[in-house]
Amino acid sequence: MACIVCCLITACATPTPQPTTTGPTSVVALSTNVVPYPVNSTNANNESPTARPIALTLAATSVVAPTQNFAAPPTFSFATPIIYPTPENWRPPVEGVPLSVRPQDHFWFARPIASDSVNWPLGSYRYGSTYFGQMVVHAGVDIDAPLETPILAAGPGTVVWAGWGLFFFEYGREDDPYGIAVAVRHDFGYNNQPLYTLYAHMAAENNLFIGQEVETGDILGWVGVTGNTTGPHVHFEVRVGKNDYYGTRNPELWMAPYSGWGVLAGQLLDEKGRPLPETPIDIFNEQGRYVYTVYTYGARVAGPDELWREHFAISDLPAGRYRLKTTLGYSPTFTETVEGATPEVELEIIEGWVEVITGQTNFVILQSRVGLLNHALPAESATPPYPTNTFTPTPTPTNTRTPTSTRTPRPTWTATFTRTPRPTVTLTPTRTKTRTPTATQTRWPTWTLTPTLTRWPSRTPTLTVTPKP
Repeated sequence: MACIVCCLITACATPTPQPTTTGPTSVVALSTNVVPYPVNSTNANNESPTARPIALTLAATSVVAPTQNFAAPPTFSFATPIIYPTPENWRPPVEGVPLSVRPQDHFWFARPIASDSVNWPLGSYRYGSTYFGQMVVHAGVDIDAPLETPILAAGPGTVVWAGWGLFFFEYGREDDPYGIAVAVRHDFGYNNQPLYTLYAHMAAENNLFIGQEVETGDILGWVGVTGNTTGPHVHFEVRVGKNDYYGTRNPELWMAPYSGWGVLAGQLLDEKGRPLPETPIDIFNEQGRYVYTVYTYGARVAGPDELWREHFAISDLPAGRYRLKTTLGYSPTFTETVEGATPEVELEIIEGWVEVITGQTNFVILQSRVGLLNHALPAESATPPYPTNTFTPTPTPTNTRTPTSTRTPRPTWTATFTRTPRPTVTLTPTRTKTRTPTATQTRWPTWTLTPTLTRWPSRTPTLTVTPKP
């Protein structure tokens, strides 16, 4: 510091006049010079301070009295820095793609609107929102850029649809909710699945044809109001695996964030680890100022990311600390009154601080009876699989009995045979001593059986013996 002051004294002090004629000597009065002293540091408001005047007093010396006037020393002036107010909707430049700071991140798409216009999602109707119960579950994000703003390809790929009828997959159908739309299948996939982006509600598409190759930033069409829309905007979707309404993912987890900004995503669970749909979560910055209210996804349609398994997400948050707060009514109790049982809802407030780090997805879990878990991973929660939109038919009951694990054997019938003995045949020989005066002789006796009728048919033989002659 002393060296700087000495240099300033040498450079800026009034030079000692040199006499032109000889004359008597005298003591000259002291002179005070104000020297501007630049300071490079900033003040508490991060503003560049103005130059500080520093008075330097010269020591008294004996000099020769001048015999003529000299010119005044030069003066230095420093301009006061001008601080321009930051616009409310100002955004820094967008990060380059692809960007994956964490293994779970996949910021692979550029924004479908250039940075010279509004290119951030409409906050009141985010992915998975029902617009406070008035609309169907939103399968994408809306970017409300001005009418006829160019719509750009978010990544390289092949055009698989261009024109009317994309929702119903019927070319030329002008009552289609998407209006004039374009779909692109990208050159890269995700988890061995194809990846698509969709751009809807165009005023016109840019004379595209099926199979046309496009690059990131190519103009696909222009912002319009075709289809089901209340104003000019582009409806932007990301689809994984299949190109239909039920294969969407949250585009805010795929679009590159702004430089110095990040994304907040998480899960909101009940006591048993089940997701709570359409529940508001308030966000406040570190100074306590309210930032926004994000809602958890509605049931069905909105598909969570395969790795994050999030229930809510909000992009474009400047890096820093934020306080989250949500109120749950988790268990009704009953108080007996004269008229009967009156339900009373017990409320639970979950709140806590999270830190948003630039250029990545910052994950948090809020769970009833547990609280807020910052810098968590989805695997730490006991979240059951999110409901899918795959139709599972219910089997029709049939008349075929399904045997139970404990089977009672059928009674077996043991045949008991009662055998009635056949009647015995008693042979009663009848011997007749009658001589037959014929010449015919019977060598052996002849047996004649006479049947006897009983309960069972039986034959009682009668024996007739003819004696030998």
